[in-house]
Amino acid sequence: MITFENIEQINVIEESDLSKISLILFESLSLKRSYKNESVVNYSEYVLDAIADLFKKMLIQDKTMTKESKLNVINLLDKLKTQKENLELIRSDVGVSDIKQASKRLSKKSQSAFEAKL
Repeated sequence: MITFENIEQINVIEESDLSKISLILFESLSLKRSYKNESVVNYSEYVLDAIADLFKKMLIQDKTMTKESKLNVINLLDKLKTQKENLELIRSDVGVSDIKQASKRLSKKSQSAFEAKL
């Protein structure tokens, strides 16, 4: 028979669980200049926004948070904002590389069309 104590034991969130999630979040937030397409950049931006929203809500609603913890959260929010700005730079780089690739394809097509007419 399932009792309340059994449910508590099954659903206990341990510090190791949060450490694992922390590592996953860290890896998701790590920016790489080698992003090749805009969908990866968009996903990273979405993750940044979601995490920033979570921390903003924590600042507003968690009345038990110490001043030091609040300062840590505010510093992290500032870093997340900087990461988002970096993503915008990466997005512009991705856009430029896409334009270069498209121009190369078009130039090859126009050359082949021109050669076919001769």
